[in-house]
Amino acid sequence: MAFKTRKPYLEAMVDLAPFQSPRPDEYAPMPKPLKRRDLKGLNIPDGPRSPLLTLRFQKDTPAFLINAKAEYGDCSSFFLAGQLFITAFSPEMVNEVTVSKQGSFIKGVGFDRMRKVLGSGLLTNEEPIHLRHRRLMQSPFHISKISTYAQTMLGLTRKHISNWRDGQVVAIGPEMMSLTFDIVADILFGTDISADTKRVQDSMHIAIDRIERTMLPGLDRLDNLPIPYFRKFERAANELHDVATRIVNERIASGVKRDDLMGVLLEAQTVDGEKLSAREISDETLTLILSGHETTANVLTWTFAYLSQNPKYWDDLAKEADEVFAREGDEDFARVILAAPLSGAIFSEVLRLAPPVWISPRRALEDVTLGGRQIPKGAHVLVSQYVTQRDENYFSSPNEFIPERWSNDFEKSLPRGAYFPFLAGSRKCLGDQFALLEGRIIILEIARQARLSLTGAFPKAQPRATYRPKGAVAMRYELI
Repeated sequence: MAFKTRKPYLEAMVDLAPFQSPRPDEYAPMPKPLKRRDLKGLNIPDGPRSPLLTLRFQKDTPAFLINAKAEYGDCSSFFLAGQLFITAFSPEMVNEVTVSKQGSFIKGVGFDRMRKVLGSGLLTNEEPIHLRHRRLMQSPFHISKISTYAQTMLGLTRKHISNWRDGQVVAIGPEMMSLTFDIVADILFGTDISADTKRVQDSMHIAIDRIERTMLPGLDRLDNLPIPYFRKFERAANELHDVATRIVNERIASGVKRDDLMGVLLEAQTVDGEKLSAREISDETLTLILSGHETTANVLTWTFAYLSQNPKYWDDLAKEADEVFAREGDEDFARVILAAPLSGAIFSEVLRLAPPVWISPRRALEDVTLGGRQIPKGAHVLVSQYVTQRDENYFSSPNEFIPERWSNDFEKSLPRGAYFPFLAGSRKCLGDQFALLEGRIIILEIARQARLSLTGAFPKAQPRATYRPKGAVAMRYELI
């Protein structure tokens, strides 16, 4: 199969795994970071200044950012590793960074490190490559196509929880990771990955763990040190690349056409006949594995923890599940699930309180104005779903779990940029409807059969590359 391509860097790097591949030449040049000595004559926002600031930031980044907003407002500044960071927390600023002025920014700190694992997929790519990939990949994620996945998601959910027994204590975090992995692997690869499931899961776990603290500049310099912790990072990244590359190449060589997501990616093309290369499909499959199971599993684990604290919702969820699954087999089954009000409100509220992508670092490519404030070229700009979605100007009792707030088209009343769990603009998650469908199916199917209750305290957060709950989150499974 021949692939038409405009990407010379791919041809040059075809034999290099992502871990060792350089930043593509087609991206905009990386601006020089701003140090204190570069700020003469610049009016930067006030913000925390302390010799212990980096330690405070690393110890609890969400709390650090919340405190910065409380003390300095939506726009503040601080220095990490000597480099200037500026927060952009108001909905107006969020919308400017993600939509109206998104061309003035590139992905920020941490994404070069993610690229070592995921290659140049949608999550890590910059323009002009990102937009080309997005256009090629829109079709597989259209609601009409996603609807065909609903029965697979439901069948795999039923199969997975059929192994749970009444009264059993379930490690809900790992269980949700396993279930969502099975779903994305089946829909993406069909049976091709079954022999590699454990290998991929173990390697992805190591890679995600090593990407942690990605907002600290210079962390990537540690990756080539002869230290076992970092050597495992490279080995895990290479394992993932090897598995994905082999599966893609074997599918191409076989000539077999399937209606799974990889088959759609292999056939996707522009009007002038341009397709994704084998290397690009390999990178995109790794991106889909990460974004298609880690993030959704985290949201589901938080969901069941919140439901354990608020058991009044279980009975109504069970009734909604009976109504929804009575339509199983209908042509519009997926749309029925996505329109279900209570599970939708609960999922929206968890996405507000515990957004899986909880911070979105950017880098200013040019001098730009955000919310009336001047942001200099080279500054790191932090947009945070976690912080903005807790703004009491738009969310009453912002730290409380209140699904009812989402009734009466509440989301439509919010200003742009106030609620953006899947980001916005051309960077909005392409798989948002996939994740919403998958998450609601799992919530409803479990609620239809049983109740989950925490055996210990409400989980603490362990924010890394994603906003994950700490530990296994043990819960008792009790049939109704």
